Amino acid sequence: MLLPIREEKVLFTFLLLMACIVIPILCYATGAFPKPFVFAPAIFDCYLLTLLAFWLKRVRLSWLVWIVSILLLGGEVFSLLCYQSPYSMTVLQLLLETNKREASEFLSGHGVAGLLALSTAITFATVFVAWSLLRLLRKKKLPKALLLFLLLLSASCQGYSYYRLYQAYTADVTTTIAENKYMPLRNSPFIRFLYGHALNVVSTKELGKLVQTVRASDVDSCSYRSPIILLLIGESYNKYHSPLYNPEARQTTPNLCRMKEEGNLVVYDDAVTPYNVTSKTFRHMFSTYYPGCGREWVDCTLFPAIFRKAGYRVWFITNQFAGEENNKDHHDHAGGTIFNQRDLRRLQFSHMNIEASRYDMELLSQVPPADSLAAQPSLLIFHMIGQHEDFCERYPASFNHFTADSIQNPFTDERGRRIVADYDNATLYNDAVVSELLKRYASQDAVAIYLSDHGEEIYDWRNSCYRTNSDMMTPEIARYQYEIPLLFYVTDCFKSRHPELYNEIQAAQHKPFIATMLPFALFHLAGISHADYKPSLDILSPDYDERRPRMIRDDVDYDELMGRR
Repeated sequence: MLLPIREEKVLFTFLLLMACIVIPILCYATGAFPKPFVFAPAIFDCYLLTLLAFWLKRVRLSWLVWIVSILLLGGEVFSLLCYQSPYSMTVLQLLLETNKREASEFLSGHGVAGLLALSTAITFATVFVAWSLLRLLRKKKLPKALLLFLLLLSASCQGYSYYRLYQAYTADVTTTIAENKYMPLRNSPFIRFLYGHALNVVSTKELGKLVQTVRASDVDSCSYRSPIILLLIGESYNKYHSPLYNPEARQTTPNLCRMKEEGNLVVYDDAVTPYNVTSKTFRHMFSTYYPGCGREWVDCTLFPAIFRKAGYRVWFITNQFAGEENNKDHHDHAGGTIFNQRDLRRLQFSHMNIEASRYDMELLSQVPPADSLAAQPSLLIFHMIGQHEDFCERYPASFNHFTADSIQNPFTDERGRRIVADYDNATLYNDAVVSELLKRYASQDAVAIYLSDHGEEIYDWRNSCYRTNSDMMTPEIARYQYEIPLLFYVTDCFKSRHPELYNEIQAAQHKPFIATMLPFALFHLAGISHADYKPSLDILSPDYDERRPRMIRDDVDYDELMGRR
């Protein structure tokens, strides 16, 4: 049993050092695992890879195990340094969702190349340490009985995790295996990687059942009281970088501020998102599913399909999930399932664009003209790339208004101040795009909702940028990564024709909201009645339940975390 270790001792030592020492230290240092955790069972996983290398050595392919091990373990080091998270479904989703455009921008982003270089250095330094350690101890032998005992003890612990992994890969829905009681022990990089992969695999299996659910959904009635509804979805919007929410912020939203002063824009001040990842948020934002509904996510329909069945034309113009781009090189958990899958696309959208644009303003060329929307009840969904990293790629040179010299930030250096300036320029450009789109329909009987999929941390309270995915959750992380802007825009025509709806929109601006509840507000605006509609989840309804818990990341009560309960 110990022969593979003797034959591949450098590999085994490297795996052991990385899995049981280096990565656990980084987990604690980054706050990824703030609670004590046992990593010793990873010994048996190291042995299995060593055994594989021992077998492959006979056909001179043991080097494959070296490559896989370096990529796998080095990848988790990078994940910890970049996202403050070990392998998880979220981290693997981020990798799977990244297309060529985003990968290039990400790698060229501020500090990313440095983190990649540091991760590589740590990994290969550990290889050197393993080799050096064995040379120093070549005349000393580890007691075979002790090593055998540790392997057997580790194997007995890992048996539970392997069983849970089997259950995960053979499950039908992700919501069940994502519960804590069904999780394997996340005590090994290999288990964490496989479990994250399993969750993504099962999410693909859900697709067929979701198609059946959407086909079977029905509409009881529709009054079409809002003939034109615009849903504008932003990306990575930190609302505290806008004077709409923060009086001390730089002027990044002059057009929206003007619309507010003119009485056409109503600013909602207490909105959050369930996740800080686009694909997870969209699964909730586009579905009538909500926590506690007693059903699986795939048993609930998608709101664009309900609008189509009610008689609305539904346009989906996206700068992230454009169909042709996804079909070529973009494996995406959200776009690949609820948007670009052929049956779901046909069931939800009258029209969906197939080409993305470099900048969001260029995407406006693909939206329908005002008279076309006015010809029949219409829902236009406009999904932007917004302030998605890399921020400097999100706006043309003409919007390079803020510079590092104009930024006063005590949490970072000049490089960080450049990032803040780039983000504020992207926010300024986003304001121009949103206001231009709203302007095109200003003469129509139209109402619009603007919200973002999630927030973004931009050196707001610590020396940290982008989003994190550690087990730790603090009020500050929730504030900047999970709070989102929520805006209602109404035209003068809409206000005059629907005073009761306008009053309801104004009356709800201070009520607590989570993006999961978006479909129910949209049904209210359209006057759609169907089985899944719940007034208690409709922020515009007098029966709205303001005390309902708002769960973020599945396991944190936002209001309790922020001391509001």
